[in-house]
Amino acid sequence: MTWHVRYFSPPLKIELQTEEFPTEAHALQAAWLIARDEGQILGVEGPDGEIAGFDEIELWFREHGLALPPVRATVTSLSGS
Repeated sequence: MTWHVRYFSPPLKIELQTEEFPTEAHALQAAWLIARDEGQILGVEGPDGEIAGFDEIELWFREHGLALPPVRATVTSLSGS
């Protein structure tokens, strides 16, 4: 059972995916570190298509002291919607 983070790297201008993590908590921590370094989080995905919702990601970030624009807004701006 593994989790990974999909994100957009502004310096590289490409979408990337992290290595695999054993738990959702580990993946959320990795997402927090990526976002802290200005990566734009696109999703946190787990086994069997399980996905951490954007509300859950935003809550985790707030609880760990990272003030960012909502993840949902970042994804919308990347998709051009």
